[in-house]
Amino acid sequence: MLLEGSLKGGKLKDRLLSQERIMALNSYCFWALLLLLFLPVNSFFPCSEASSYEDFLRRHVDNPKTDLQNNHNYCNRMMRRKGLKCQWSNTFIHASRERLTAVCTSRGRKLDGNHTSKSLFSITICIKSNQHKTIFCKYEGKSEIRKIRVTCHRGLPVHYITHA
Repeated sequence: MLLEGSLKGGKLKDRLLSQERIMALNSYCFWALLLLLFLPVNSFFPCSEASSYEDFLRRHVDNPKTDLQNNHNYCNRMMRRKGLKCQWSNTFIHASRERLTAVCTSRGRKLDGNHTSKSLFSITICIKSNQHKTIFCKYEGKSEIRKIRVTCHRGLPVHYITHA
C-alpha cells in the first residue's frame, strides 16, 4: 500500500519514462562506441595516404642532390636537416617525383606486394658510424647507382625497402 501511495498519479508514469530515456541513451552510447571501435583508422584521417607519400619524400628524396662537398658531410647534414636524428641508416634517392611514382606503375616489377624499379637510380646510402649515443650522431656515406625497392599504395611510393 505504501508503494501505491508514493506512485499515485503521474509520478509512476514520469519515473517509467525517465527510466526508458536512460535505457535508450545507454543503448545509443553502446552502439556509437561499438561503431567507433570498428571504423578503420583512416576514416578519421583521410589524408593519411598522402601524408605517407609526403613522409616518404621527406625522408628519402633529395633531388637534385644537395652539394655538400663529400658523402660524409652530405649524410651528417642531411640526416639532421631531415629530422632523422641518430637513425641507424637511411637512403636518399636523387630522382624526380614522376620517376619515383613510375616505379609503382609502369616502370617497376611487383613482387610480394612491393615494387622493384626496372631502371637504375642515383642514391646516397648513409650509415651511422658512431655506436655510442651522443648529441650528434656521425654518418658515413656512399653514392651508388642501383635499382630501388619500395612499397606502394594507390600508385605512390610510401616506404623505402632496399636497393638491389
